[in-house]
Amino acid sequence: MIRRTFLSTCAAAAAGAAFLNGNRPVFAAPPSDKPFANVKLRMSAPIDWFPGKSAEEKLETVAAWGLSAYEWLWPAGNPEKLRKKADSLGLVLSCMVGAGKIAEGGMVKVEDHDRLVAEFTERVELAKKLNCTHLVGLSGNERTDIPREQQTENVIACLKKLAPIAEKNKVIIVLEALNTLVDHEGYFVARTDHTMQILKAVDSPNVKMLFDIYHQQITEGNVIRNLTENIDRIGHFHVADNPGRKEPGTGELNYKRIFEAIAGTKYDGFVALECGHSNKNYEDTLKATLACLA
Repeated sequence: MIRRTFLSTCAAAAAGAAFLNGNRPVFAAPPSDKPFANVKLRMSAPIDWFPGKSAEEKLETVAAWGLSAYEWLWPAGNPEKLRKKADSLGLVLSCMVGAGKIAEGGMVKVEDHDRLVAEFTERVELAKKLNCTHLVGLSGNERTDIPREQQTENVIACLKKLAPIAEKNKVIIVLEALNTLVDHEGYFVARTDHTMQILKAVDSPNVKMLFDIYHQQITEGNVIRNLTENIDRIGHFHVADNPGRKEPGTGELNYKRIFEAIAGTKYDGFVALECGHSNKNYEDTLKATLACLA
């Protein structure tokens, strides 16, 4: 999956920086005042950004920065061990992949629905072990053999099958819209209004939108209005600036105003960084984000 590759690239950049000076890490010590603990929003960052020989060790640095959570879309390893460590640090897993893909087929194809139900059921069990309540849903790529209206109905039908599983297990599917102009040509669900059309038809409190600010800026702009007017159906945020998909403050988005707008709503979910590093290290990315949260 493209996103998995993207996160792995970020992790590789951070890991490489740690050993530029022989075997001596060059990562700065985490701030002593846990700066993210003092912000209004519940911020999260990818676990692979952080130094450490194990996921459990990485979590210590996540907690040292005062972040509320860590993001790991494809968690691996021993879930019981990871959960125990996260619990001891007061951290939760903010979001992981649940059902669907950025490829042909998926929710847009009725024949794939039973497979997605089984896939989602399995992912929910892992999510519960890891104390994660939000799982990404992906529609799949647009088809050329049937009208868009029918594809929309297919996505709705699939989510109606997944919704009872989410409701029973007290988790939330967050359907993600992705831009088709730069990163995901051919993907089906791209716009906020289309996403809301689907969610209203599904009509479940456990099926919401993953509002990726980077993607929606490219697709439609109008970010603050779109997120505030639809906040009741938004279950998770992803953050990156545009162009470049780097940290807040490196592009055209006014993240200070965007964060203020989110904080001014009743949204109580996570705002997760999903971006690269313009200076090739996570510390500067976190500091740049803090500057926009001040």
